[in-house]
Amino acid sequence: MSNSKWEKLIDNITDIQGEVFVNYKLIYSSEVYSSSFVSSDFRPFFIEPTVYREVEWIEFPSVYEDYIDPNNRKAGKKLYQQNIDAIKLVLNAIGQFEIEFSKIGLKIYAYR
Repeated sequence: MSNSKWEKLIDNITDIQGEVFVNYKLIYSSEVYSSSFVSSDFRPFFIEPTVYREVEWIEFPSVYEDYIDPNNRKAGKKLYQQNIDAIKLVLNAIGQFEIEFSKIGLKIYAYR
């Protein structure tokens, strides 16, 4: 998937949802990473120092655990919910994506 399509996807979803939480996998790693977005990162990066072409897939979990206050990690964590249906509507408005639904949430593939 091209950089501009990734940026459009992230910017459109964050415009509607505000901050979104994602799990993502890079093509050269078996590890799954997590992060949140309030907008697309600075070009050409997906998340510094990761470039878009390194992303195999991203997943929007319907429920996730994150810090209550990222600036005060001692405050602990709590469960948050994301509106997967709203994210799906945004994706459908942008274009066609290879999407997989699971009990965790919605996954978008860049490479398969």
